[in-house]
Amino acid sequence: MRTQFKEQAWYQLPFIRICLALIAGILLGDIFLFSTIVVAYTMLFAAIALLLFNVLPTKKKYSYQWLAGLLIHLLFTAIGILLIEIHQPKKIAQLQAPLLVRVLEPITYTPKTAKTLGLTQNGKIILYFRRSNQPDNGTVNKLSNEAGNKLANQSSNQIQFIQPGTQLILRKAPDTITATSNPGGFNFKQYAAAQKIYYQTYLQPNDFIIVGKESLGWRYQFIETIKTYVLKTLNQYIAGNQTAAVAEALLIGYKKNLDKELLQAYSSTGVVHIIAISGLHLGMIYGLLLFLMKPFKRIRYFHWIKPIVLLVVIWIFTLLTGASPSILRSAVMFTFIILGEQQGRTAPIYNSLAASAACVLLYNPLLLWDIGFQLSYAAVASIASFSIPITKQLYIQNKLLRTCWELSAVTMAAQILTLPLLLFYFHQFPNLFLFTNFIAVPLSGIILYAEIILVTVAPIHSLATLAGKITGILIQWMNQLIENASHIPFAVTHFIQINLFQTICLYCCIIAISHWLFKKKTSSLLIGIFCFGLFTCMDAISKISAAHQQKLIVYYLPKTTAIDLFEGQTHHYLGNPTVYNNPLWVNNYLNPTRTKYRAAIPNEKPIQLQAPQLLVGAAKKVFILRSSKNLPLQPYPDSVHAVVITGNPSIHMSEIVQVVKTNQLVFDCSNAMWKIERWKKEAEHLHLRHHSVPQEGAFVFDLSK
Repeated sequence: MRTQFKEQAWYQLPFIRICLALIAGILLGDIFLFSTIVVAYTMLFAAIALLLFNVLPTKKKYSYQWLAGLLIHLLFTAIGILLIEIHQPKKIAQLQAPLLVRVLEPITYTPKTAKTLGLTQNGKIILYFRRSNQPDNGTVNKLSNEAGNKLANQSSNQIQFIQPGTQLILRKAPDTITATSNPGGFNFKQYAAAQKIYYQTYLQPNDFIIVGKESLGWRYQFIETIKTYVLKTLNQYIAGNQTAAVAEALLIGYKKNLDKELLQAYSSTGVVHIIAISGLHLGMIYGLLLFLMKPFKRIRYFHWIKPIVLLVVIWIFTLLTGASPSILRSAVMFTFIILGEQQGRTAPIYNSLAASAACVLLYNPLLLWDIGFQLSYAAVASIASFSIPITKQLYIQNKLLRTCWELSAVTMAAQILTLPLLLFYFHQFPNLFLFTNFIAVPLSGIILYAEIILVTVAPIHSLATLAGKITGILIQWMNQLIENASHIPFAVTHFIQINLFQTICLYCCIIAISHWLFKKKTSSLLIGIFCFGLFTCMDAISKISAAHQQKLIVYYLPKTTAIDLFEGQTHHYLGNPTVYNNPLWVNNYLNPTRTKYRAAIPNEKPIQLQAPQLLVGAAKKVFILRSSKNLPLQPYPDSVHAVVITGNPSIHMSEIVQVVKTNQLVFDCSNAMWKIERWKKEAEHLHLRHHSVPQEGAFVFDLSK
């Protein structure tokens, strides 16, 4: 048995098998509806059977070891099903007013609104407040709860008195978060649900009252005190709003002040992981702690003091950064490593990786669908698998050049298993990732250490000023490098479209080819070629299908008209021209849909309209109504298949049907919500179908069928 254990690596990685069983249970629980009682009895049966198995004679255990493995897999599969049942409610209850809400986070401000996160008895809620004046932050924290509440009740601008722990009574019933997005776009509902956020509401000054304040506990206050101190120090000693914002993101993952265009530049050049707190940052802090603790090796009980200090600092930093999936993964992994070293044991990296994944999923199984969780584990597994083989491909005697090559090898290795996920989720590939990571990763490490020094010496003004200037200069250099690289024409390959099955094919291809390279097995090479051929065939079929398409897309874009006509792999834009002056709108709202339908090429050819507002497709006609003046004087002789209403016109549905025969009405985001509600009632009275883009998401209409 011992020989078999040594020969088969699979037996040395028990947590991989446990983690796979747990993931299988989570997926099964998400897809199918199971009886909670049946799942609980299954868990109980598996647990009791395992206990009975342990009392068997050794010979029997060896003969039936497969049964023990089966019971363990059954147990963790059932645990996964039960976890997803607990964390993901099948039906979100509709909340009614009045509603008690406890504020969980400090308020963040934009020019027109303020935003925070609250907690109700049924889940978390995003609170948006309309602002009337700029808040006075100077005296808010000095007010007592009683004085603050009195003053808040006298003022129409109460939001300046809202702090974590504040209790509000909402006079307005909140809405459940709906998936009002565009095809291929970001699914905010799924993202919010993974954080147990199910509701949102937009509040006027009279829609809520402050009724008191509740303490959130000493642990929250301790973390918030540290965070406030760090943010205050960085903003005091680092000049420039954007420079300080990058410093905040780099040190503690605080991104609320980060410029969106700068964030897009980091993403386009493949270095966004630098400002997304991850294992890279925790590894740097871990290395710094080991270096600082070297002089204390001879201290008595150092063997016990060292792991305690390391664990305390690592978990404080994890909580300080918000415990995102990537940092949580790293914290759990380092915890296993530290405890293993303390006991004089080392575990294979894959086993530690799987163990940390299992712990994270036991804490929150919804993180399985988190992009950061998937990319984080894929990157670490990729580095562990491919960095050393890539490094060995080139031997360099010079120590400095060898270090540079090793860094490049790690960067290349990290891309191998993250590539399919990057293409699937983001539909782009940063062509300059090797160059930008080669410079930005070491530079970000220096900046991180400089920020730690700045925060440490902040009580000494002269030293803090010097440290702040040096840190600011380094961040400015890094920002300039990233922005200049993002402006290079070939920096990014955009509009890459692959589906889930193609992503699986890519992973199978990578694993099979890697196994062939490592083990020299011809069968693995043939499997890899087959998977790549399958991937290529599906891509060709998708392109052929797109070449014959003709679709009308009415986009979800708040308070704006955005319409595309897809013809083959090209698009005509028919919406508000100001949208094209905002690259963030184009990238976030329009491009994901164009990528999904492979219609990324702009078509400059003018659209031939049969009438001023009538769009004629291969098989269907659509009337675009921009104002009441666009209504024809005489009724159209032929019926149209849909009428798209934009521009918030003052009109009744009965006026439209008198001149345009249709059975489908579409209301885009440029219309006021109260009008849309009125139009929906009128449409129902006329027995017409209707689609509200602000409430139901983008409207996709096939004109070719």
